[in-house]
Formats: sequence, structure tokens, C-alpha cells
Amino acid sequence: MLVAIFEGLIAQPIDIGEDKGVKAQLLDPWLSAIRQIVFVKHSRQRGEHYAYTEALSDAYASDKWRAWYPGSELCLLTVNNDYTTRLETLLSSPDGMIRDPDVSFDGKKILFAWKKSDRNHDYHLFEMDAESREIRQITFGLGHADFEGCYLPNGDIIFSSTRNVSTVDCWKQESCNLFICDKDGKYMRRLGFDQVHTNYPTVTPDGRILYTRWEYNDRGQYWPQNLFHMKPDGTAQTALYGNNSWFPTSMLHSRAIPNSNGKVMFIAAGHGTPQSGRLAIVDPNIASEEEEGVIFLAPAKQAEKQSKEPNFGFPRGDRWRYPYPLDESNFLVSFKQESQAHYNLVFMNAQGQYVVLASDPNTSCNHPVLLASRPAPKLPASFVDYRKNTGVFTMENIYHGPGLAKVPKGTIKKLRVVALKYRAAVVGNNNGNRGPAGGGGVFTPVGASNTSWDAKAILGEAEVYNDGSASFEVPARTPVYFQAIDENGRVAQTMRSWSTLQPGEIFSCIGCHESKFDAPPVTALSIASQKGPQSLSPFYNVPTDGFSYPKVIQPIWNKRCVSCHNATTNNGIDLSENPRITGERDSLGYARSYYNLVNRDQVTAGHLDFDGRNDVTTKYLNWLSPQSIPTLLPPYLAGSSKSPIFKMIEDHNPPVDITQEELDKIAAWIDLLVPHDGEYTESMSDEDKALYQVKMDKRRAWEAEEKANIEALIRWSDLNK
Repeated sequence: MLVAIFEGLIAQPIDIGEDKGVKAQLLDPWLSAIRQIVFVKHSRQRGEHYAYTEALSDAYASDKWRAWYPGSELCLLTVNNDYTTRLETLLSSPDGMIRDPDVSFDGKKILFAWKKSDRNHDYHLFEMDAESREIRQITFGLGHADFEGCYLPNGDIIFSSTRNVSTVDCWKQESCNLFICDKDGKYMRRLGFDQVHTNYPTVTPDGRILYTRWEYNDRGQYWPQNLFHMKPDGTAQTALYGNNSWFPTSMLHSRAIPNSNGKVMFIAAGHGTPQSGRLAIVDPNIASEEEEGVIFLAPAKQAEKQSKEPNFGFPRGDRWRYPYPLDESNFLVSFKQESQAHYNLVFMNAQGQYVVLASDPNTSCNHPVLLASRPAPKLPASFVDYRKNTGVFTMENIYHGPGLAKVPKGTIKKLRVVALKYRAAVVGNNNGNRGPAGGGGVFTPVGASNTSWDAKAILGEAEVYNDGSASFEVPARTPVYFQAIDENGRVAQTMRSWSTLQPGEIFSCIGCHESKFDAPPVTALSIASQKGPQSLSPFYNVPTDGFSYPKVIQPIWNKRCVSCHNATTNNGIDLSENPRITGERDSLGYARSYYNLVNRDQVTAGHLDFDGRNDVTTKYLNWLSPQSIPTLLPPYLAGSSKSPIFKMIEDHNPPVDITQEELDKIAAWIDLLVPHDGEYTESMSDEDKALYQVKMDKRRAWEAEEKANIEALIRWSDLNK
């Protein structure tokens, strides 16, 4: 069991108490550096898992999941030369919550998020002048939560916000993405276009933004919540560690370690954790997946192979959160022993010796940040051009890397570009998903159980040249993923993540799931590089605003099959479009044909077990399980290439008069994980549509505001050229 493995790593950190000799030994080298520390006091800040801390004033989920526990203080701790401390309350909010302090690079401003009351206010960004203690509000808007603010060296602020107005696929909470604004809250715009939560942005010494992204496109939702990084303008959004890993499940509260050549200190936690876990360091120069690059701290020990259990953040033992590294061996951190009720603010070293700097018997001391100036990294030049509405992806050789291992060169003819469409609200649910990566609910579903998490749209396809290269334009500010298509229109490999380009961005990769340690092969200039980016070719007449089974697939059955395969002729399967079957929760509002094709009652025994396969098979179809494991899957594992329906059509007696276009559409539907709806409202009742529309109106209102912000930014840029 993982708990036993995990507990075996824990040695009790050593509280040196009042031993001034040991205090001097630990603190003297850092005494001037840690002279003043900003932190917050609050008793609880948690949800069901690592995020869910937004507590929106207009949240429609029950109070149980709103994570609202008022009573907090913004504090300043001064450490004296004799190791005594002085505590000052900068701001008290007994009826609200103060969180996420950050300090400007010149050490003169304190940024924090503050929600003043439960239903009449939301988290917004505030700034305090460190000398005068004057406070000003930076962001506004009831019904939107802005938090986890992070200063950039130029004064701009990156932060997490719910202004994306979308919800978690597998539960009932609103999600947050990354946004940016200037020092006064102007020109606010979205940087991340992510499925569910992105959290806790921090600036690295070389000017990148480090953050946690939770993602589960066509795979299980427990794994991973891993580290990503990007440039401050939102370009080059790339996985840094753990994107195809069982471990670490969640990588929280990450901060780059100064003068460490890219190492990061973080909290290793499980899927369902109260914002805490084990303290660790990851070295992306050693590895990019699993435990190889991870060292646990207090005491320092190389991480060992972990079992495939998502909630390892719950074992008994001491717990950490919000580390602030000074170097690889010394750090400030919120820490509590297993026997303690609340977290203390401590100075700790890698072996677990620590000095308590601040504690409170009634609440926790959280999120220490030095109130001091620090070197400001030089920001990379930005080439984002908001006058444009596209970006360019370039791939040098799709056969390079393990994603298409053993697939002969020349097999892949096209890259299909699929856009993910995220739900705005929770309206209904199906029976959930099960598979080798676990199980979970699906809220505001687009299909039956064990089908696609999200609504999807095929934007088009790009030619892959004979040398494996491709270059193509895609809509900017749109989450997309790719599928490698062979000459038969079947998917050989699918990207179970997504990528988003900023306007005018050009993003290059070497191959398919290649290691980030790979260097580009030394070859002649690729064909794609010579020809330049191509426009996407339309996928027949399929609408680019959502792949709809009733609109794309059902007409094929109506034209080719229903005359024989209907409710009265009893020829094996009813492929009619009659909707809604009383008592069949998984098919309400869905076409009868859809239910019969994906019917879970026909699933091969064992396929939906926790330890089952990474595909789902019915009598007619095979598709990739939405609960497939996080690690890389081999090509041609599942999908249209494994679906019996094509052989059935080929062998049908009498022959079926069906076109290649129709076969390609059926294959595409299967490889999208057999969704029913192209829009979340497609199968809803009028009553449910009205509920959903409330949140869509809220989303559209923000998008209109953002459009005006971007137009103002363009005008400002023109005036300041």
C-alpha cells in the first residue's frame, strides 16, 4: 500500500526549541535575508481537492463545496538579531478571507487577495503600500473571483480567476484559469484556456511563469495536476514535469529555487488533499516524469517508486504547505506535526531541523513571503500581436519520439486539429466513467457513460509531408489537440492534453511525445519549413463549432440503414433517431441509435473495472477510455482502427451503399470518444437550457469586457511605440 511506502519516508522533523546555539547555527546565515516576512493567518482554506477554493458569491454548488471559512489576518513578522520576533497585524478581516500574499520586486508593495464577505463580495486583488500601509483595490466585479496574484518584474500581475466561467468536468465547482492585467487592473485578459483549474503562478529567476495545470483530456481525472511553465505573455505553454506520470499526483505551491539551475520546490500531494502534503524538490534537468527527478525533504531522500493510488496526500504524518525556498537546503514553510491542529510558520532545512518563527494556538500561519527587494529577471521579448487571430504550429518529424513507435514512416498522412469546448455550468450528469485510471462523475455530459468528457469540434486537418513534417495555422486563444491520421482515415495516436497559442505565436516541436531532452535531428530543412504554414483543410462539411452525433452521424444511418434497422424490423439493432427512453438515465435526450451503439450493458466484462483496459468495447465500437491511464499509450491502441462496425459494414449482406466520406465521419466520431452532443445544450430540455444560459450570459458578458480591454491595449501599444 502507498500509505506504508509514504510513511516509511517520514522522519520526524526536529524542533530545536529554545536552544539558542542551534538557532544561531541555523538562522545566522539567513538572518538579514529573513528580517521581515509577510504571511496570512486563517484556519482553513480547502475544497474537496487541491483547488475548489474560489467560494464564489453566486456559486450554485452547495455550501459544502464552497470552501468558505471566514476569519483571517494579513501579518508582518520581524525577526530580530537575538532571534526574538515581533508580530504586527497589517489587516484583519474577521468576516472575510485574506490569502495569497506576494511582494513586488522592489519590496515596496504587498499584493493579496481579499474576499470581504460570503455572498456580497468575491476574492479580488488588493495592494498595500508596505511603508504607509495604504490599501487600494486593483480588480473588481461581483461574481468573479481573482486570487493567487503574482507580480511580474514590469509591474503587471498574473493571477488565477474564475472569469473564464467554466466548471469542472467531474464535479460541481467553478474552475479558474490564468489571467493578466497591469498594475492598476487595466487591460485584463485571459492567458490560459484550460479545461479545469490552473493555479498558483510564480516567477522563476529566468523570467518564466511556473504554475500547476490540472488536465484530463481523454484520460482519467485523478492524474495529473502537474507543473507547467510559460512566458509571461502566455506563449510557450509547456509541461515542465509529470504530464504523463502516476507520480506526483498533484504538484502544489511550486516555487523555483534561487541559484539552483532550474530546480523547483513544491508540495507533493494527492488528488483529494486540503492544500497540503509532503515537501519535495524536483529537478527537471534529471527527468520529466515520475519519481526519478524528485527528492523528498525533511529529511532529504530520493523519492522511491510509488503505487498507483491518487490520494497519497492523506497518509498520517507531518504536513507542509506554501514553501518559500532560500536555496536548496533552507526555506520558509508552513508546517504542522501530525499531532498539531494548526500550521506554524517555520524556518527549516532540508534535513528537517526547524525554528518556529510564528504560531497561533487558534489558527494557522500560512504562505510566508519575504518583504524585501530581490533581483528582477529580465522578461523575454513578447511577439504576441492581438491584431491577429491565429498562431502557427510547426512539427519537424512526427515519427520522432515514442508516440508513434514502430509506426512506419509515411503512415501518417494528416494531423487532425480538434478544439475543446468547455462547459459553462453544471446541468445534469450521466452515470460517470470507470476505467484503469479510476472513476468519476461527468457533469453536464455530452454523451453516455465512458465517452468524451468535453464537447469537441474538428477545426480541420493539415497535411503531414513525406518527411513527417507539418506546419499549419490554428485559431489563437483556443485549446486544441491533435490526432495522427493514416491513409484509411483512422487515428494512430491522439494527444491526451491540449495546447493553446497566443495571437501571432509560432510554436515548434520536434516530434510526437518526444523527450524534452531530445535535440532536433540534424537534417536538411524539412518540407514544412520550406513550404511554410498551411491553412487547415475542412473535414468535409462537418461544422467547426461542434461535432454533433445527431447532425453528422444520424443522417448517415437515416440514409443508409434505418429502412432495415429500426424498431419494427428487428434486424439486430435499431438505428433510428427516436430520442429519450424512460428510465434510461444514460440516454435521456440521446438518439436511440446512439444508445444502442454505445450501450454499456454490451461492454465486455472487465473493461470498466478499476484495473481494466484503456479502451471501451461494445458489439459495434471500440474507443479510448476517458479513464485511460496518465502514461503514454502505444499507437493504434483503440478507436476506429479497432471498431468492428467497419467490418460489419464491409461484410453486410446485402451490401451497404456507403461513401468514403460517410465512413470517415463515423471513424472521426469514434476517435473523438463517441460524443453525442456538439454543444452542451444540444440534448437538454428547455428548462435545463434556461439554467445553462444564465452562466453562458455571464461568460459572454466577460468576453465582451475582455474584447474591450484588448482593444484598449492595442490603442495603448500604438501610442507607446
